[in-house]
Amino acid sequence: MTHENEFKIDIPEDRGTLDLTRQIDELTDTIKSYKLLIDTHREELWELKKISSENEKNKNLLQGYKKVIEDLSAKLRQKDS
Repeated sequence: MTHENEFKIDIPEDRGTLDLTRQIDELTDTIKSYKLLIDTHREELWELKKISSENEKNKNLLQGYKKVIEDLSAKLRQKDS
C-alpha cells in the first residue's frame, strides 16, 4: 500500500562534524585521554611526594650527623685544652 505522496530520503551515514554519534565518540575518546593523563599525573605526583619525604628524612639525618660531629669536635677540643 504505497501512497503517491510518500518519498524516501537517503541520509548519509557520515554527516561530518554535525554527526552526533561521531561527536559523542570523539568526546568519549577525549575524556578517556584526560582520565589517562590524570592517572599519569597522580602517579608522578605520588613519586614526587615520596622523593620529597626521602629528602626531608635525609636532611634530618644530615642535621643529626652534623650535631654528632660538632659534639665530638667540642669534646676533642676540651681534651686538648
